[in-house]
Amino acid sequence: MQEDIAAETIKKRRRATKKPYSRSIVGATLEVIQKKRTEKPEVRDAAREAALREIKERIKKTKDEKRAKKAEVVAKVQKSSKGSVPKGAAPKGPKLGGGGGKR
Repeated sequence: MQEDIAAETIKKRRRATKKPYSRSIVGATLEVIQKKRTEKPEVRDAAREAALREIKERIKKTKDEKRAKKAEVVAKVQKSSKGSVPKGAAPKGPKLGGGGGKR
């Protein structure tokens, strides 16, 4: 009977709970984190929207640059190969590829 009581008390013992405390995270000091936590959700949303808008604009700008570069290259190729092959002419030689048919 004594053993049962001793075993029960051992089982009931729990680990001490850790008290929450704040500390800085890599890339953000504690002051920055506290400031962000206290600012209003509307302000936070507005800042987020502005950041997203800026990222989208940057992506669009790079896409436009790529598109312009591609158009430039295509124009150069068309100039250099002018008159070699007519636009609507079929390629000469055997037709390659194993095409459709019944399954």
